[in-house]
Amino acid sequence: MKLKICADSNLELVGYADADWAGDINDRKSTSGYLYKLGKSLISWSSKKQLSVALSSTEAEYVSAAYASQEAVWLRQLLKDLAISPIQSTPIFEDNQGCIKLATSANIKARTKHIDIRHHHLRDLVDSDVINFVYCDTDNMIADALTKPLPRVHSIMN
Repeated sequence: MKLKICADSNLELVGYADADWAGDINDRKSTSGYLYKLGKSLISWSSKKQLSVALSSTEAEYVSAAYASQEAVWLRQLLKDLAISPIQSTPIFEDNQGCIKLATSANIKARTKHIDIRHHHLRDLVDSDVINFVYCDTDNMIADALTKPLPRVHSIMN
């Protein structure tokens, strides 16, 4: 196994964040996944079970986006330390429009008021131009592979 990093003049940092909603059939917790590419090279990824049960798909995606944004801040600092300072905010592709709206809007609706305060740092990062969310159709969401289980292989007995 190896990680191939290609020589490329494009050093744009791009992220993808995704979640399944209530994917664990035992406790109904969701799985968060994100990945980051620097140019064409995959440099960072994560898949982990969320700590609490999300009450909506938007909430599950929002929690996943919060995890992804923490990695974006760390990667941006690493690039800065390597004298490769990002010129613009880091785009994070997200396939849930409710999540994007929640991260970019200052209005808290009654339906989303319960979402933990610690995830609202997304708004601060968007407001300070560290990250920005870009809608990505579910069919093109490459972080999907980090949140969905592989299908079971059924053997047929003769």
